[in-house]
Amino acid sequence: MDIVSIVLGVIALATAFAPFIWLQVIGGFVGIAGIVLARRAKKADYRKSLTTAIGMLCSVTGTLLCFIAPVLSLASNVALFFMTR
Repeated sequence: MDIVSIVLGVIALATAFAPFIWLQVIGGFVGIAGIVLARRAKKADYRKSLTTAIGMLCSVTGTLLCFIAPVLSLASNVALFFMTR
């Protein structure tokens, strides 16, 4: 489960820079799944602290980027709309 959380975190990080908002939102949910798997792996075996920490870091970072990027994109589009009027 710890390696799967790393993979899901990397997928979330990769989709954070996708040009489509729907893909970024899907990446955010993939990152949440990575966080859940990293926590479960940590509880199952305390000796896997390094790989679960890497999975948690990738998943949290990917999730935050995936949910912040569409908000910033929409805000910039609204600002550009009102600036060009």
